[in-house]
Amino acid sequence: MSQDDRKLVLFAAAVLLVMCVLPAGLLLGPLHLGDGEAARLAAVLTFVGVLVTASVTLIGFMVNRQTEHRLQTEKAEQSRQLRLDSAMRAGQLIAPADGSSSDPAALASGLLALTKLDNADLAVTLLVDLWSSENPRVSHETAVLVIDAALRSPSSNAQLIAAELLCRHSTRLNPCQSLHWPSAVEGCWVPKLSPRAKLLLVEALVNMTLAGPTNESALRAVAVRLYGIWRDDPDDRVRGCIGKLIDSLISRLNDLGYKDFMQGTQQVMLNELREAARSRNENPDGYLDRLSTRFAADLRDWAQRCGGLPTEHGCLATAD
Repeated sequence: MSQDDRKLVLFAAAVLLVMCVLPAGLLLGPLHLGDGEAARLAAVLTFVGVLVTASVTLIGFMVNRQTEHRLQTEKAEQSRQLRLDSAMRAGQLIAPADGSSSDPAALASGLLALTKLDNADLAVTLLVDLWSSENPRVSHETAVLVIDAALRSPSSNAQLIAAELLCRHSTRLNPCQSLHWPSAVEGCWVPKLSPRAKLLLVEALVNMTLAGPTNESALRAVAVRLYGIWRDDPDDRVRGCIGKLIDSLISRLNDLGYKDFMQGTQQVMLNELREAARSRNENPDGYLDRLSTRFAADLRDWAQRCGGLPTEHGCLATAD
């Protein structure tokens, strides 16, 4: 029973006590009745009737409140049980009871079903083995969708595992393909990520970019993605490091002659990128400062080699 319900019970008991004691006290005490005092008796009985009505109403309210609370509890329990049953069925798609291996479609369905059932922790943990470098059993696209759901989840553990997985496989992904990068950080950011998860995502972005194609599409994509981090992260130390990375791209971006850049649903102007580049700063953590300086140098060399339009499918997605 909740604290509010206990208060209501005590209040109802007090009302009932008053209803029983007060009329008797009045009749036996100050309002002791004699002959010819029918009017006073009628008044007392009327008062008692009001108390009875109020008590019945209060008791009815308490009963309804308890009933509603019980129904809500039962509904929540049923919903939890349904999610658990659905999660178990999703797990059976991933690992059939007969020991046979699941086909990629069943694996993808099982993992994505878990993310929809608020089980991103379990889905991304299973992904560790299913998306191995030696024997991947799910596609890059499916893995990125699971990682995206984990990054959006409230679980810091799921977010960290997702960032670690993305960093581990980043060199196998194509920066020009939208399905190869989580939409949660596609030109935007998740500021509540832990510092380690943020570092892993930045490293994943840099490694994916450096291992990918050297064309204008890849250059535009990394510029918008870095700007999203710089714009949305409240930590000045993070913004200073990201500003350093953006600054390493500015010279080549100026050479392209474009004024706006689009990636996913985000559009960034060249002036905004220049503003971000001007915020570059040294990080008080010497290790992180050296790491960001190395990343910036690698990106600068890579950007100078970028040129020409992409020829693979989806190239229009990064056009003006």
